[in-house]
Amino acid sequence: MKIQAILKHYGVPFQEGGTHPHVRPGWVGIDCPWCGMRTSKWHLGIHLTGNFASCWRCGSHSLYDVLIEVLKENPSVCYDLVKGLDRGRVEVLPQQRRGKLVIPAGVGPMLPIHRKYLSLQRGLDPDEMDELWGVRGIGLAAEYAWRLWIPVYHHGEIVSWTTRAIGTGSQRYLHAPPSQESQPLKSVLYGGDLVRHAVVVCEGPIDAWTIGPGAVATCGLGYTRSQLLEISKFPIRVVCFDREPAAQKRAKRLARQLQVFPGETHVVELETGKDANECQRSEIMELRKRFLD
Repeated sequence: MKIQAILKHYGVPFQEGGTHPHVRPGWVGIDCPWCGMRTSKWHLGIHLTGNFASCWRCGSHSLYDVLIEVLKENPSVCYDLVKGLDRGRVEVLPQQRRGKLVIPAGVGPMLPIHRKYLSLQRGLDPDEMDELWGVRGIGLAAEYAWRLWIPVYHHGEIVSWTTRAIGTGSQRYLHAPPSQESQPLKSVLYGGDLVRHAVVVCEGPIDAWTIGPGAVATCGLGYTRSQLLEISKFPIRVVCFDREPAAQKRAKRLARQLQVFPGETHVVELETGKDANECQRSEIMELRKRFLD
């Protein structure tokens, strides 16, 4: 039996890979039972050929644990379901294959509404966001209207992108679909091209902007093996996730995995805000002075 059939049998809503920005080809997306049940954001991806799942926010989980949470079945039943899964070969349709980068319609210089959001709500300099990070704006458009457009560079080239809402009531981040990126967003570090000897690892781009060059974002609390290996290349590594318990647990796990590589690994627990952007400027300056400057 395939995982889609199991979910359908138990009445668990799901999305097939390639049909939603959060669900990659080769995966099935469901609402995460740990951080977003019934939100229809499909943050938790179940891999079609492996016994694991990964959430964009809270990271990786075993398929066995996922089934226990979402099916509300006896553990022995869930064990038998995992053991009997038909894994088959995952077919990737031509329109799902990654290839040439596609920039969405409407991307251009930031409009006053974008600049006001950055300066007044985030305490950031819009000119610096433009010149240093390449941030642009989207106005009236069919898709991604009135959002910040954030390019993702790798070795000097834009390989992917994401967008950030500037108002309330809409999904904060909408990433490039696989067909519109030349390299997967979660295979690189956002801001990696601006790092020298030390790297400060954050969850999202806004925290990286707040800390400045040397800070990177994994674009979600969950990180991939590719991102882990990218982080390990730097001799000084600092994990600076949000202050909430789930984020701190994930930060400590990342730090443990990095300790097997040569160099120094540190975990910073923020004191004056729940994330870097909400912290007092003095705390951010002290972090930079200690590790980056």
